Amino acid sequence: MKYLIRNIWIFSVIMSITACDKFLDVIPDDTPTLDHAFSNRAAMEKFLFSCYSYLPDPTNPYYYPAYLDSNDEFYPRGGESNTHTVSTPSIIIRRGEQNSNDPIQDYWMGKNGGKSMFQALRTCNIFLENAHAPKDITETERKRWIAEVKFLKAYYHFFLLQLYGPIPLIKDNFDISADPEDVLVFREPVDECIAYIEELIDEALPDLPEIITNNIQEDGRTTQPIALAVKAKALIWGASPLFNGNPDYAGWVDSRGKQLISSTYSKEKWENAATALRYAIGVCHQSGHELYMYSKLTGSQHNMHDSVVVLMSVRKAVTERWNKGIIWSSMESFGIKRNSDDNSKFLIPTYPDMSNFQRILYPAITDDRDPTSYCFASFNMAELFYSKNGIPIDEDPDWDYANRYKPKQAGNDHKFYIASGEKTASLNFNREPRFYANLGFDRGYFELEKTAVNYGASFTPCLKLRGGSEAGSNKNETGYYVKKLVAFETANNQTTQTYSGYDYRFPLIRLADLYLLYAEALNEMYDTPNDEVYEYIDKVREVTGLKGVVDSWKNSRYPNRPFDKDEMRKIIQQERMIELAFEGQRFWDVRRWKRADEFWTQTPIGWNQQGKTVEEYYNLVNIGGVTRKFLFKDYLWPIRIGDLRVNKNLEQTYGW
Repeated sequence: MKYLIRNIWIFSVIMSITACDKFLDVIPDDTPTLDHAFSNRAAMEKFLFSCYSYLPDPTNPYYYPAYLDSNDEFYPRGGESNTHTVSTPSIIIRRGEQNSNDPIQDYWMGKNGGKSMFQALRTCNIFLENAHAPKDITETERKRWIAEVKFLKAYYHFFLLQLYGPIPLIKDNFDISADPEDVLVFREPVDECIAYIEELIDEALPDLPEIITNNIQEDGRTTQPIALAVKAKALIWGASPLFNGNPDYAGWVDSRGKQLISSTYSKEKWENAATALRYAIGVCHQSGHELYMYSKLTGSQHNMHDSVVVLMSVRKAVTERWNKGIIWSSMESFGIKRNSDDNSKFLIPTYPDMSNFQRILYPAITDDRDPTSYCFASFNMAELFYSKNGIPIDEDPDWDYANRYKPKQAGNDHKFYIASGEKTASLNFNREPRFYANLGFDRGYFELEKTAVNYGASFTPCLKLRGGSEAGSNKNETGYYVKKLVAFETANNQTTQTYSGYDYRFPLIRLADLYLLYAEALNEMYDTPNDEVYEYIDKVREVTGLKGVVDSWKNSRYPNRPFDKDEMRKIIQQERMIELAFEGQRFWDVRRWKRADEFWTQTPIGWNQQGKTVEEYYNLVNIGGVTRKFLFKDYLWPIRIGDLRVNKNLEQTYGW
């Protein structure tokens, strides 16, 4: 058995060296040696990029965990029964069918739609062990590359921690002659994991650049603001309810007697997170980062009214390349690619016209064509956004909540959001700007720079969606499109339904994200919210013209909510779900807040697609999706049972 374990470990090391396509480009077929990989600067740089290549791809909704897995933001065409998506990893998890025999989106071993983060960590360690070798590189550049890889090590540990909780810490690769018993690692307590992530980032910081000076060549490369933001996020996870004093994990103890998640609450963790966020925000400001606002001067070339310019401040905060509000963006273009890592068992959408994620989200804009989208906004997102007064629609005494589903005719007061004289749901009236920037809906405008069909304005095609007129299987079942992620510059040809995509790097962290995390941490530090809590959430609201939290809630049914710690927590959480909607943040947030069972078990609903009249269409129906059963064990993902048999020191994830 000892020799078997040693051979398995040796094989895994070999696989870690040969699995990365970019690394294969480094080493000639007849010279598969590490000596060649680090023989000169050019070879070493390619190995550096191989360390980056393991970053999970946030532009692929079928494999990245944060989109279709979560039930509460995106809805796939045909729900969970559509033949194009039924066997994709995200949909399997969405149905509540995660398992420990053959885990889906396995980022532990790199199977079933996941990339192996441990393989990534071994590759990073190989780089760090050999980075001293090349002689034709300046010491400044060598230090920077080493710092980048240390950051990547921290991030890969952090990504694993978000999915699995306690994880092994891969500080160094084992020597090939190591005793088999020595390579049987343990999962370490979450607090130790976070401390190690923090340590790695602190080591890397001095040698990382403050800014990227060449976006074309170095887009996505690590900077000090990126590293500090990830460090702060790791500390936020350690302070949040899932890991901070969670009594549900009190019995999770390994064979050494170590409790893997502390059941003792610590306010100090929030204080540490707030300190890290304050410093990260300061460095971001120093580096030139600021909340994005679309320029009226830029908008004027399209004859945009001020109301539409505000919508662009929301949409282009995501889609505007290299804007100052984005701290870290993906190295991948915002597109769909076939995943080559052990996904043969899954059906991957490969439609010839589905060139990227934007194409999946793109709406139909005419009565006589089938809609083209393969993914929509979940209906509950339409009820999430505030009223025009900046408060929840069920708390606004001026908003007719009881009749929100009844159709209503649009007048000139909504002419920049809804086609005048047309009827749509009352739910779509008198909402905050982020509602209209995020969502496309029946009789609402979907702003594009170039399109063959224009309604109302030269840059604004009107969606002509109504149940009876939508023939074919591609109909929008919820009634809402994800407008926010479709770049304004995207062009459409009505006759051929072809698209000229505007590629952008998908944002992983925005400054608004850090502001709201800071407000969250501050709120948890004190018995009652203080002015600084309001300051940072109000900065985010101000971009779209909303009043501050205190002023807005003065006119609500519950004017004292902002002065209560527990209620302010809920306000901050709703603000995060609104501001960061569809950006892949909500999946992580609702898990660390321990609110996944509240959101992920909602019955899929939408407007009645069989309705032939306005009145028939605007009735809510169950759109045929499965109501997910969420169990506590689903907060963290399981380890493959086969891996537990190989390594007896590993404890299975709690509940699995």
